[in-house]
Amino acid sequence: MKIEISEGAVFRWVVIVGVAAASVIGLTLLTRPMWGALWGLVLVLAASWYGGRWVMRKWRAGDGSEL
Repeated sequence: MKIEISEGAVFRWVVIVGVAAASVIGLTLLTRPMWGALWGLVLVLAASWYGGRWVMRKWRAGDGSEL
């Protein structure tokens, strides 16, 4: 199983990561650094959960030898 990566998909993820970073920075500047760190942690956990679901779906679709 080979995963094709398009330029549009990469740009989409760059925008998503940029918006997430901007939200962490903005929250940190508006409140205390602890709240920015906690929001960053929530975003990382959500991204990890989403990535894990994506990998499991790809693994189930094929043999999983290339993951």
